[in-house]
Amino acid sequence: MSSDQLIAVMSDAMRGLLQAAMSSGSSVVLAAPHEDAQDGLVLHLFRIAQPPLARASPVIGSDGRRLRQATNVHLDYLITGPAGDALQAHALLGTALRALGEVYVFDEASLQPLMSQPDRLQSLNAKTLLVQLRALDLPLAEQAAVWSACGARQRAGVFWRIEASWEAMDVAGPPVVERGGIEQ
Repeated sequence: MSSDQLIAVMSDAMRGLLQAAMSSGSSVVLAAPHEDAQDGLVLHLFRIAQPPLARASPVIGSDGRRLRQATNVHLDYLITGPAGDALQAHALLGTALRALGEVYVFDEASLQPLMSQPDRLQSLNAKTLLVQLRALDLPLAEQAAVWSACGARQRAGVFWRIEASWEAMDVAGPPVVERGGIEQ
């Protein structure tokens, strides 16, 4: 299997982590922040990036062959509360910060209970999966640019990053047959 589901798995896990901390009646939705959010948190993925070092560094095996390296990805999220009630939004953001601050590193086993769609996590077929959560301290101008790109007025929000590293499990397949040139 491949890392095709990695971003969806990370977003589902982040949503699950926040949802587990919320009181009943409050929900966490994956969406762009908008003015009509009513009673819960909105989790918006606004940037996907690979660390520059991960893109530039080939991994060479002991036999000199180039190996497939782990997939490293940074996912940046904006977490917002309801637009109409600032105090409720602030309380929900406080709950989110508490939940995000309790655990900084996850592996596959600790992600499993957070998933609403556990089959996505299983489809990763991960040899290794390491996930770190970090506060994202963006300059004010960049925060304003994110809000503007979302088409929403700036209000209270939390910027958070998931740093995920995934490596595929070695799967024995049919032997590779090298073919020579065609003789004529």
